[in-house]
Amino acid sequence: MINLWYEESYWSHTGGRLSGPEKVVQNTIASLEQENIDFAINKDVHKYNFLMQYQHDEAFRKHEKLEHDTCIIGPQVWFFENNPYGRFLIDNPQYYKKVVAPSEWVQNKFVNKLNIPAEKTCIWPVGIEDLKRYDNGVGDLDCLIYFKSRPIEQLDYVKKFLDSKGIKYAVTQYGNYSEEEFRNLVGSVKFCFVIDSTESQGIAIQEMMSMNTPLLVWDVSEWDYMGEDYRVPATSVPYWSDDCGEKFKDSVELEYAFDRFYSNLDRYTSRKVYESEFSYAASVKKLLDIFEK
Repeated sequence: MINLWYEESYWSHTGGRLSGPEKVVQNTIASLEQENIDFAINKDVHKYNFLMQYQHDEAFRKHEKLEHDTCIIGPQVWFFENNPYGRFLIDNPQYYKKVVAPSEWVQNKFVNKLNIPAEKTCIWPVGIEDLKRYDNGVGDLDCLIYFKSRPIEQLDYVKKFLDSKGIKYAVTQYGNYSEEEFRNLVGSVKFCFVIDSTESQGIAIQEMMSMNTPLLVWDVSEWDYMGEDYRVPATSVPYWSDDCGEKFKDSVELEYAFDRFYSNLDRYTSRKVYESEFSYAASVKKLLDIFEK
C-alpha cells in the first residue's frame, strides 16, 4: 500500500543512541508491520508514496515519475535556503499531495514563515514504541532529569532545587545515553523533570508518556534556530494535556509548579496522550487518513 522513500546517509549515530531521523524511519516501519500494512522501501511498488527524508534535489528528481497526488513529503525535510530540495518543494507544490509537519507549531512555521500553502500541509506524529512493560517507581531514585540543548545554568538551578527538597535524581543528557540506559532510568523513577529546547515532536518525551511517567517540564516559548526572520512560537512538548503533569516557563515559577506537581503525582496519567496520539495504531490510522482524504 505504501512506498517508503528515505536516504540512510541522512542518519548519524551517536554511541548506542539512534538518531532522531533513523528512529522516525524505524518506528514507521515497526508501526506498519504491527498494523499489517503492506509497504516497500525505496521501490515503486504500491499506490501511496511517503518521501520521509531527502536532502538532495537530485534524489527527489529520481521520483518525479511518481503520481504526485499520491505523494506526501516529510516529516524530515529541511526547507531552508541551504537545501535546494526543500526550496524546490516550496516553489513547486504541484509535486506533492501534502507536506507533513510532526506537530502544530511546525505546521504554523511552514505556513507563516515558509509560505507553503496551508491546504498543502498536514500534521502526523510518528508512532512511539509501547514501553508499558516498565514499572515506574522501582529503585532508589525519585526523578530523572532529561536535559537537552539548554543552558547548563538551568540544569544546575534545577539540581540545586531538587537537592533542597531531598529528591534523589539522575541526569540524562541528550546524545550521551543508550536506548537501554534511558528506558531503564525512566522505568526506575517516580517522575521525570524535562529541561529541553523546542521539539518538533519529542520522541524521548513521548516514550516517557508511554510508560505513564508524570512529567514536570521547564518549557520554552519560541523557535529561533534560523534567526529572527523565522522566529515562531514553539514548545518543548507539542503533545500535551493536564493528564501528563505540569509545565512552567520561568525559574520563578518552579517552586509553585513543583509543589502542585509533587502533591498530585498519583493522579497523572500521561499514557492517555500516548494512546490517543502516537501509539502505533493511532499513528498508522492518521497516516492512512492523509493519503485517503
